[in-house]
Amino acid sequence: MVADRKRPVVGVTARTVLMQGSKALREAETLLRAYTEVLEAAGALPVILPTVEDPSRAAEYVELCDGLLLSGGDDPKAQLFGEEPHASVDLVDERRDLFEIELARAARECDLPMLGVCRGIQILNVAFGGDIYQDLVSQTDSTVAHVQKTLGDRTWHTVDVAPDTRLADIVGAGPLEVNSFHHQACRLLGEGLVVSSRTVTDGLIESIEDPAASFCIALQWHPEISAQAGDSASRAVFDAFVKAAEVARGSVASNSRQCSLPNG
Repeated sequence: MVADRKRPVVGVTARTVLMQGSKALREAETLLRAYTEVLEAAGALPVILPTVEDPSRAAEYVELCDGLLLSGGDDPKAQLFGEEPHASVDLVDERRDLFEIELARAARECDLPMLGVCRGIQILNVAFGGDIYQDLVSQTDSTVAHVQKTLGDRTWHTVDVAPDTRLADIVGAGPLEVNSFHHQACRLLGEGLVVSSRTVTDGLIESIEDPAASFCIALQWHPEISAQAGDSASRAVFDAFVKAAEVARGSVASNSRQCSLPNG
């Protein structure tokens, strides 16, 4: 007999890497343990989602989850937002891009709580019709080094959290110290998304959210690392996300959440 599950299931996207098999290099799905440990500490049951070849299966995976976390990783494919790749773009994984875009769209369709981290904010924005700066150094006037030279549990620069946003409800409006490990960032916002924070020094977008969703927040920094280091604001983000997933789980139990699956 299967016990009644209490914790909400949070699906977390994975990164594809090459691992040495017995005779050849083989593709493997990987995820930094910080994501799962912080989610577990917040009360979730994290599950790593495979990067399946057919992106049309995304809605079926969304149906299994009470929340979706789009994790960090490599650069999105520039052609997905109508550009040719910049010379700095490296390690593109189109299979992951296409699958995660469909995950985000399916999650929005049934109002599944979503949290995006670093690459996750960029994929979320592209999924809804936005685009990104492919290289901040050459495509902006920013003088901020957005790839920090210290460990991720150290803060690197300050963002300004906008008032009257979901993020402000969680961490408070005004200055917030964050870490930073990215050379790309959101530019034109996708449909229905709003900016919830910008870098204080250069004004670049640091977080976005969907005000029409029950919970849809994406951050350019890595709160999973700072949360493990004891940062209260980062922990609050995960607590709020998992709480939203608990509510979503309750709506499944009452048959009030509907996801659109392909072919009926």
